[in-house]
Amino acid sequence: MRVVWIQPRWLLISTLVMGISCRVLTTTAFRDMSVPPRPRSWSRLAADQTIRIAGQGFGDGQAPAKTYGQEASLPIRDMTDTHEAMSAFFASREEWLPLFRTMATDATCEARTFLGKQPLETESDEATVSSASTPWRTLPAIPDDPQDKSYLAEFLDAMHQSLLAIPTTESRGEEEDENDVQFLEEGRRMLAINRFHVLREDLDGSVESYDALFSTCWSEVRHLSASEEEHTGSIILVPGYQLPELRRFTDMNLLRPLEWLGVSADFEVVSMQRGSPAIRLLYKLNDMPEDHDTEEQGED
Repeated sequence: MRVVWIQPRWLLISTLVMGISCRVLTTTAFRDMSVPPRPRSWSRLAADQTIRIAGQGFGDGQAPAKTYGQEASLPIRDMTDTHEAMSAFFASREEWLPLFRTMATDATCEARTFLGKQPLETESDEATVSSASTPWRTLPAIPDDPQDKSYLAEFLDAMHQSLLAIPTTESRGEEEDENDVQFLEEGRRMLAINRFHVLREDLDGSVESYDALFSTCWSEVRHLSASEEEHTGSIILVPGYQLPELRRFTDMNLLRPLEWLGVSADFEVVSMQRGSPAIRLLYKLNDMPEDHDTEEQGED
């Protein structure tokens, strides 16, 4: 017997919603009961979601701002002298050079002359990267602090609601439009996130708080790169930041350095806001699935 499974885009959209719901509900379950719950009724949300999946569509207004694409990750190019910018960055982060050298495996990368030795000569750097005395750390995938988990749950709730607010049309039998594509693009990025961090203390613009954010971001970049697991990612919540300030940090400390190290094609990095401001790091995001029929062979 030959079974042919037809997978239209509206079904893929619905499947994504259900998968994202499981991710959000599973993550919110980590919240400690001592933390006051959000007033949202999960049963009402689930019921509303079931109605939408049944064919009545999703949002009916204007789609939320995208968290991907050129506009979302547009760098702040107010420093025109790239050489000077690289010199200042690497000179101020000497303790991070062993990590940068292990990542810059392309000898032609722009950062080559600022890394202290040839990027490919990294045997001693590999040992240093594994040392416990480095500024980068192996972080847990999910925070332990109950208040951090509460911040995380609220952020994921907001992400989920922004996804449902996108006015899709194909689920109602209409021709696919830009909103349908945005729903899929946002959904697959949301599903790729498997690591979560919250930096909520002492984010007052001090050197210490700046360094804490830098360390968390680059520790995650290292983890994602070293794991070599495609379509994975990290979210770093920073409730104390303003989005313009966070965009500048992301540009100067992540987007540009990754480009200088020759590995920017492996990462998608954006600063975004869904309730709380956050930095999202995605590693080797998979391509968008195309419309197709999948076939499964079987016997009676």
